[in-house]
Amino acid sequence: MERYFDFSYAGAFFWGIAVLFGFIGWGRLVAQLVSKETAPKAGWGLQAVWGMAVYLFVGGTLAVFGACGELAITLLIGIGLSIMAWTTVRGGWPGKASLAALPWMAWPAFAVVALQYAGGVCWQGNVNACDDFAAYFNYCEKLLASGSFDDPLSWRRLASLGGHTLLQCSTLSKSSYGNIQLFELGLCPVILLGLLLGFRGGALRRSPLGVFIALLAVTTPILRVNTSSHSTGLVLLLGLFATLDLMERTDSRRRLLVVAGLVGAALCSLRAQDVAAAGGTLGIFWLASWIRDRLPPKQALLEAACWGGALFVALLPWMIMGIRSNGSPLFPLFPGDNSLAFNPQGIDGSLYAKLNFPLKMIVEPMLLPLLLCLMAAPEWRQGLAARAVSIAAVLTSLLLAYGLSMAPDDMTVPRYVQPLLLAGALAILATAAVSPRRRMAAWALGVVLLLSNIHDRGRDLMYHYMALAHPSKLVMPYPKTVIADYREAQLLIPEGRRALICGDFPFLFDHARNPLWNIDLPGGASPAPGLPYKKPPEEMKRYLRKLGIEYVIFVDFAESMQLYNRAEWQKTAQGDVPLWKHQAPFYLDFFDTVDRLSTTETVLGKVGKLTVLQFKP
Repeated sequence: MERYFDFSYAGAFFWGIAVLFGFIGWGRLVAQLVSKETAPKAGWGLQAVWGMAVYLFVGGTLAVFGACGELAITLLIGIGLSIMAWTTVRGGWPGKASLAALPWMAWPAFAVVALQYAGGVCWQGNVNACDDFAAYFNYCEKLLASGSFDDPLSWRRLASLGGHTLLQCSTLSKSSYGNIQLFELGLCPVILLGLLLGFRGGALRRSPLGVFIALLAVTTPILRVNTSSHSTGLVLLLGLFATLDLMERTDSRRRLLVVAGLVGAALCSLRAQDVAAAGGTLGIFWLASWIRDRLPPKQALLEAACWGGALFVALLPWMIMGIRSNGSPLFPLFPGDNSLAFNPQGIDGSLYAKLNFPLKMIVEPMLLPLLLCLMAAPEWRQGLAARAVSIAAVLTSLLLAYGLSMAPDDMTVPRYVQPLLLAGALAILATAAVSPRRRMAAWALGVVLLLSNIHDRGRDLMYHYMALAHPSKLVMPYPKTVIADYREAQLLIPEGRRALICGDFPFLFDHARNPLWNIDLPGGASPAPGLPYKKPPEEMKRYLRKLGIEYVIFVDFAESMQLYNRAEWQKTAQGDVPLWKHQAPFYLDFFDTVDRLSTTETVLGKVGKLTVLQFKP
């Protein structure tokens, strides 16, 4: 019960540091495999990114076989810690020269990051009941308990390969759901700082401009409304840039291209839009390198095979799980089990509306300064990596704005594209900061970035401080009796039997006891021929039984906290948000169908707000 209810600050604090060192350890191993000279040039921030990529590949492979549970995650972090300790001992203890080389000038940035990490351990802000409680927390729980997380009836699972879930579980494995944002809000700023201060052998940490850019980066308030991937995408995309930039300055070009493919695969595993960002960055960089260096076709194709092959192999475990769960290796490139009846892109066919939205996004106050940073980009021959990541970020952002033109609020698109544009802006500024002819432009644009949202930066830091000041008052939004209700309701089902679950807190079920399939958006995703819509209840019963589902556990639709509340969806059906109006009939039809089934099938019992239903033979 500790993971679901109790909040442990000290345990989560030190385990988060262990996870960071574990990733650095795996990254050091990658650096040693590339070349002995790579490790000191990479720096600990880039090593942490490489370690994240290895962790996601190995963890994803284990998850294919249902073996990436809590024990496996702990072992992966433990192995990374062992590598970290081993390489540190082999390198010898730091002497006076090493201490003198420490980035003492950057102490303000380290002080800010320390506050962010300490507050990030216990900050529960931006938790969304509809997204997090009903889906994202459930994926973490299923992975920790069963070693994998197939969910064929979950639309949110279809839209995410699952890499972010595994990163969340790296800290959640030894903490509670009160700490679930530790990776996003605590560890990512630390890794981001390491990436920037370690850029080009630490060139940025030796100049006031470099420290300013680092402070600018870690204090940028990330737009978010839930616990999905935001900062993790920023860190991995910037890590991909740093890898490509390092490759330009070493003799291990092909090996680092393999590493770049590994990092690109890690980025792709986070969110659907990151596939375009990663593929675009690698593709633009490769094509531009071919043109710039006039590479022979054979050599160019060999380099493409290096990064393309590494990306495919490292992403393969996540694609296999995507096919097994929702019939799609890469959504939305392959629709998979996405229901054609539920098609948000068909809500409004107006080309004007779809083209107008990207233009509005460009002048968004939170995003325009990021685009202005392109003005500081050095010539493409000297800043090819920065150019590649920034162009890919802009193109991906415009495609997202076009595809999400019917988003339910003005924050949806900005929060999706901000990490991409921020990564591109930081890549440009970091490259410009080490270019004598571009430093003044970097200073000027950095000041513009700072002033454009200085109030939000201060407020964000204050939130971290306030969370740190009251960690003992952090509680989950349900009492222990609710946990007992969920477990008691599940005991009415025989162990090992599959069930469809529809509750406010599905992560409170014991996913090791039964294979449980969650339905977070009725009709959004379901295996062919699709969940019946506006059909007699008997057809839904027949459909679910073909999937091997004989039991249903559902919340009282009149008393659900939010997502499964009938009254809320009846209001939404009459509202003015096109996307939600499109979703409402699917929810209401599902509620009515389940209620009718409860009058004709066997009700095994009612526990709290939950009803347990068994289909008759």
